[in-house]
Amino acid sequence: MANCEGTFNIVIGGRELMSEADKILSESFGSSYRYAKAVVDYGIGSVALAVVNGSNVGAAVYYSINAGSVKLCIIYYIAVIESCRRFGIGKALISTIEEVCADSDVYIATTWFGNNPADRLYRSLGYVGYSWDELRGLLGRRAVDRLLKATCGYDDDIAYVKPVVPGKDVIDMLRRVVNGDGDDIDRLWRETCLYVWLRLRGVS
Repeated sequence: MANCEGTFNIVIGGRELMSEADKILSESFGSSYRYAKAVVDYGIGSVALAVVNGSNVGAAVYYSINAGSVKLCIIYYIAVIESCRRFGIGKALISTIEEVCADSDVYIATTWFGNNPADRLYRSLGYVGYSWDELRGLLGRRAVDRLLKATCGYDDDIAYVKPVVPGKDVIDMLRRVVNGDGDDIDRLWRETCLYVWLRLRGVS
């Protein structure tokens, strides 16, 4: 069991950190962690690794992508080992990602209803949660379809969003995801979401 008391460092990297993040993410998410690995292998995803006293205790995968005229920073997967929860490590991972993604317009993360630790974490950092149905009412179906592709959030129920610049109207910004052709999002969805989903189900 890791000793979680003490100073922790957040290390940012890419494929070279994924083997360490794999162990933490697979323990929390099972085979679904392969979606996180796919975005890193694809070249768009980055890894944030929390290290305490020489032990890896938390990991997150995130990426930025242009959606219409909006740049999204997607906090894709995040996990902290069970013995080190409630030490502020999850907050530190997200705060570090936010700093790295400071050139984006909107931070977004998705999860399922009933994930109370994630709900508390994101709300404590100023995120607002919306169900996909609520967002369809606010943004329109086409915008939500594009957000679902950008986040691969099909198995999730709720999106937590936060403007990078405090005070900006995040809903107004998200309406702009429909601008443009969406080719980058379509490619990302196909390579890192659809194909992973098919492989996990044994469909070639």
